[in-house]
Amino acid sequence: MTLNKLTLHKYKLAIGITLLFHVSAIIGLLFTDYDDFFIDNTPLNLIVSLVLLIYTHQKINKSLWLFFIACIFAGLTYEIIGINTGFLFGDYEYSSVMGYKIWGVPILLGNLWFITMYTVGSLTFQTYTWLKIKYNLAISKGLELHVLAIAGAFAAVFLDLFLEPVAIKLNFWQWYPLGEIPIYNYVCWFFGSLILQYLFVNLSFNKQNKFAVYLYVIQLIFFITISLFYK
Repeated sequence: MTLNKLTLHKYKLAIGITLLFHVSAIIGLLFTDYDDFFIDNTPLNLIVSLVLLIYTHQKINKSLWLFFIACIFAGLTYEIIGINTGFLFGDYEYSSVMGYKIWGVPILLGNLWFITMYTVGSLTFQTYTWLKIKYNLAISKGLELHVLAIAGAFAAVFLDLFLEPVAIKLNFWQWYPLGEIPIYNYVCWFFGSLILQYLFVNLSFNKQNKFAVYLYVIQLIFFITISLFYK
C-alpha cells in the first residue's frame, strides 16, 4: 500500500512523540531520582497513545468506534469482575497511580484495553498480509479469520508477560497473597483478548495503521528494559 505524504507525516510525528515519552521514562526511571514524576504521568502516556492511534488511523468509520466502545466496555467489565470476585485473572488490587476508579478499577484501564487490542490486531493483520503477499499463501477466508484472532490474542499475552513485572515494580497494581503473578492471569488474558480479536478481524475498518505496529514494539522494548534494569 502506497502511503501519501500526509499519512507519512502523521506516522513520523506519532512515532517521534511516542519515542519521546518512552525514552524519557526509561532515562528518568533508571538514571534519575524522579521516579514518582514518571510513574504519576503514566495516565498521560495512555491518553497520548490513544490520541495518536486515532490520529494516525486512516478512514475513521462507525466500525472503528464500535470496536473502541466494545474494548472499553469489555475491558472494564473483565477488570471489575476480576477485582471484585477473583473469578478472572486472580487476586489483585489497583493502586491510585492510574487515577479515578469505579468499583475498584481505574477508568483508564478501558483505554489500555483498546490500545492493546488495536495494536496487537494491527500487528498480526499487517504481518499476515505481508506473509500472504510474499509467499503467495492461499488460505480460506474462514481459516484466515481464526488465525488472525488467535495470533492477536497470543500477541496480547506476550506483551502482558513483560507488562506485569513492570506494573508490580511501579506499583500500578499488586498480586495477593504473595505478590506472584498466577498463570491463570495469562489464561484469562488470552481468552478475553481472543473475543475482542474476533471482533477486530470481523469489523470493517482500515487495519493498516503502521504506527500501531511501532507502538507495540516500543511498548514491548520499554517493558523489557524496565523489568530487567529497574530496581
